[in-house]
Amino acid sequence: MGILLLLSMILVLYPRITSLIDIQKAIGEASRYGYEDVDLALINSRDNLILELIGIVFLYLVLAFGFNFIKFEQQAIVISTRPQVNEPTEPSQAIELKPQKTIKPLTKKTQNIIAVSSASAFMLVFVWQVFSNMPNTTMNFDVPTFFMEQAFKGIIACLIVGIIVYIIAKYG
Repeated sequence: MGILLLLSMILVLYPRITSLIDIQKAIGEASRYGYEDVDLALINSRDNLILELIGIVFLYLVLAFGFNFIKFEQQAIVISTRPQVNEPTEPSQAIELKPQKTIKPLTKKTQNIIAVSSASAFMLVFVWQVFSNMPNTTMNFDVPTFFMEQAFKGIIACLIVGIIVYIIAKYG
């Protein structure tokens, strides 16, 4: 599963990184003649690519933690289903076992903290995206689509923060 994650990360990031390099070269060539000649769309596309790359890297980090979480769960199930044998062992054959890390159930307060932090992340990203993209709109733009796009970005941030806080609360 880790190999598939790495392979998909390479396939997803490669075209974006090459596009970013090409845009940087174009901005560098245009800036030789003065900053007035640099196209604003070129700078905006560079900034959007950088934000997109950061988001994708964070997404893959969350996926890696998620796969690690699944691996921990599977190990806990395997350990708990092993039959316990109480045979006397000689001191030379005794194997020291590491104490198992206990997984504590989430309290109501912890669940509320997860919900509040997720909702806060949604609102922060949503408001940030609306106000940062508002100057780029014209008078005849599709309002519902504009707000749905910003809400989608907020939902992604909400889920990522929720998963990270859950993992920290459960296994931290």
